[in-house]
Amino acid sequence: FVKNTYIGRTFIKPGQKSRENSVQVKLNAIREAVDGKRIVMIDDSIVRGTTSDRIVRMLRDAGAKEVHIRPACPPLLYGCKYLNFSRSTSEMDLIGRRILKDLEREGRFTRLEAYSDPETEEYQEMVKRIGEQLNFTSLRYHRLDDMIESVGIDRCKLCTYCWDGKE
Repeated sequence: FVKNTYIGRTFIKPGQKSRENSVQVKLNAIREAVDGKRIVMIDDSIVRGTTSDRIVRMLRDAGAKEVHIRPACPPLLYGCKYLNFSRSTSEMDLIGRRILKDLEREGRFTRLEAYSDPETEEYQEMVKRIGEQLNFTSLRYHRLDDMIESVGIDRCKLCTYCWDGKE
């Protein structure tokens, strides 16, 4: 028995295989609508990158010329302690953290704070590598300060831990 978490009208599948199967069942590209087109995909978040990767491959297989991704929230660098939003067996499941691990293997020192600040070269490098790894034509995350402003709630009343590590 596998329990699903219900949020809004969407069930979040607890296992990676369940999520991948859901993508395969729910999403199909219509070649006539996609072939030769430049696609902009808007998603709530990129957590692990596996779903986005599959969707991009599906769109490219259907003939999409370009696939641009615009997540509604910033890159997740810290696993959520409170909800099932970004919880995994390890923070290293998060695409941002896997990219940082690759950077460390290359001999770079990684300070998480620098990678959560969109003004830094470190952040830009991380985003570039996420886009390359997932085969996006381009990737532009929503900035945390802009996201908070768009919600219209004071920052002190919001949990931003997943994005900046601040409780």
